[in-house]
Amino acid sequence: MASAQGTVRVHEQGQMVIFRVEGRATMTQSLPLRRFAEQRLAAGANAFRVDLSDCTYMDSTFLGTLLFLKGALDRRGHGDFALVAPSPLCCRLLQQMGLDEILPVQAAGPAEALPWTELAEGTPDVNAFKRTVHQAHQELANLEGPAAEAFRAVMRCLDKDPGTGK
Repeated sequence: MASAQGTVRVHEQGQMVIFRVEGRATMTQSLPLRRFAEQRLAAGANAFRVDLSDCTYMDSTFLGTLLFLKGALDRRGHGDFALVAPSPLCCRLLQQMGLDEILPVQAAGPAEALPWTELAEGTPDVNAFKRTVHQAHQELANLEGPAAEAFRAVMRCLDKDPGTGK
């Protein structure tokens, strides 16, 4: 069962990495998700699935991290990224942000019987955390539309903090 804070679990099938989000997906889960995905990309992974069927909320850092991961696969020229069975709450948020046209959705989710491993937060790294937050919001600010303007304002604030990646 998902905790109030949210849990991200992972399963690997060959070169595909499947993440399963339970409960709230926030900046707390963003750094471990990104670190794991980047390690797998370096090891040759070429597909990411993010199962959002049990996700109840996504904050801006988590959404921006998903955009970053899709972009990392796209830059390789042969990657495959999809959100899987987003919950109604996630669908509404994706639509409100205009991300439903950017992040592909796959209707069917992975079987429950898959062996899942919970992603741990690991050793606290304040600078890596700040860089993740900064990059996630930069991804959102780079979008088109009215939501992007709000994130451009966020970026102006973040850019004033020397520890966030500038």
